Amino acid sequence: MKKLLITAFFIFTAAIANCQFSFTYNGQEYNVLKSSVFKDSAGKSYNYNEAMLVMMGGAYEILPANPRDASKGFLLSGISKEERLKRAIAAPKPAETTAFKTGKKFDAFSAYDMNGNLVDTKQLKGKVLVINFWFTTCPPCKAERPYLNQIVDDYKTDPNVVFIAVALDQKEQLSPYLKEHEFKYTVLPDGKKIADSYGIPGYPTQLIVDKEGKIAFHTLSYYYVTDYWMRKTIDELRGR
Repeated sequence: MKKLLITAFFIFTAAIANCQFSFTYNGQEYNVLKSSVFKDSAGKSYNYNEAMLVMMGGAYEILPANPRDASKGFLLSGISKEERLKRAIAAPKPAETTAFKTGKKFDAFSAYDMNGNLVDTKQLKGKVLVINFWFTTCPPCKAERPYLNQIVDDYKTDPNVVFIAVALDQKEQLSPYLKEHEFKYTVLPDGKKIADSYGIPGYPTQLIVDKEGKIAFHTLSYYYVTDYWMRKTIDELRGR
């Protein structure tokens, strides 16, 4: 069976109006438009924004629905876990944010969580801190949550790995939201001042602090490559 090769690259200054990005499939280039239609293998339709969120986790890639006719839209094709890992290893490390500097000391903060418990990162020295900055109406924040919850599950037996989510929303907004949208991090409400103190440039932002209180990893948003690097960083820091 002929091996299929897709090379996707984003073009933010599009050569044609409304073009979001292009990819090459079997030697032919396809332009993905904001108005393009996407379907998964079950026939469910997605608009552009919905399709991009589905692709965040790396479980899907884009194929032309009809290689001879780009107007027929695109197919969200599933990718195996093994192939995702292979691609993540081969891909570049996610770009760092402008808010932090790797290797620098992390400025501690303290705040109360949703249950009224004080969380003081200064008192958590000796533990690996995995911190997420987010807010409830952020679409990528919602899309990443199942993957972040899975990371929490995979390290739940290790008390030396602590997961903290700094939410911009107030407790009154978060309480009903979290009842319907589980987030397994320890959620700190009303965290806008904390986020602003670091100059967080966008959301969601991922941050990992080592046992000595130094910044080990940070990046904006989430993609399957982020998942790989978060796990890689956590594993390396646990072993120190």
